[in-house]
Amino acid sequence: MAGSTTPTTATTCSPFLDVLPPELRLHIYSHLLVASTPLKGQLARQDKEYDLHTAILRTNKQIHHEARSIFFGRNTFYITSIPPTHPANHDPHSDDDEEEEEGSGAFEPPLQLRDLSLVRHVEIDLLYYPRSMQTIRDRRTGVWKPVCVGAQRYSTSLSYLLSAVETSLLSLKLCADTRRYVDEAKLCNSNTSTTTTGSGFGGPNKEKDDRLELQRVLTGFYMADANPLFRKALARIDVANIALHFDFPESYFDFVVAKKVLCSQSLVELAGQVLGVRSIIRLEAAKQDSGEGNEVAREGPVTLIPGFASI
Repeated sequence: MAGSTTPTTATTCSPFLDVLPPELRLHIYSHLLVASTPLKGQLARQDKEYDLHTAILRTNKQIHHEARSIFFGRNTFYITSIPPTHPANHDPHSDDDEEEEEGSGAFEPPLQLRDLSLVRHVEIDLLYYPRSMQTIRDRRTGVWKPVCVGAQRYSTSLSYLLSAVETSLLSLKLCADTRRYVDEAKLCNSNTSTTTTGSGFGGPNKEKDDRLELQRVLTGFYMADANPLFRKALARIDVANIALHFDFPESYFDFVVAKKVLCSQSLVELAGQVLGVRSIIRLEAAKQDSGEGNEVAREGPVTLIPGFASI
């Protein structure tokens, strides 16, 4: 009849949601959202790209709900500290500028609290590489102790992260990747070195730089050891074993340690022993290059304190 209208109902049909079974959709999400290597933050990954298609998370609510659990649950997140910055025009009396210069304790990638319940795999880089070193000597033991507010804040942030995933985490690895700091360390040493007599590896500056480098590498481990919040959070993680990985420009070390054993030991002592073994390996390699030493194995076990086993 002329002039009459027929009410219509707008319907949205999504073949992806209405036709494909959930199992196939999850497989597609995995292909689009799961990386083959741990996900790092922008500073740590530098120019590396992961080729993930996260735009699918913004398609609609149902797809977001289904795909979100895949993204956070099946990826491994590699946590690193955000180094302190030096503002160009900073006010020395400003709390904000002081936090920026000392380090806020923030980490990347910036996981949100609402997403942490979905995270199943985490790798934590304990390195906190301070731009300048401050140390005090323990009167009781005579051993140096780093003073680093940023590293202390970072270990506290890590304790909150571990507390948020303590019952849901399936795997945890503690790491120390020194390679991202190599160029910065060379620059700092070249800017602070002075002219002295002596040359080669035995010069006073070389020994001083090596000692400073060791202290910088160990600072994050020391502050984690000294932070009761971090130690408590680590002990409460519901995993039987914890992996450890140390990366250097010329070598790496892998370990798998029972959590109860790791929590009863000193992290800084373990890191110190790894640095010691690395020095021995480098010395043997140098002898081999000069034709004086035996051939150095490309891989193999190393001996550390009882309770730690390398693989």
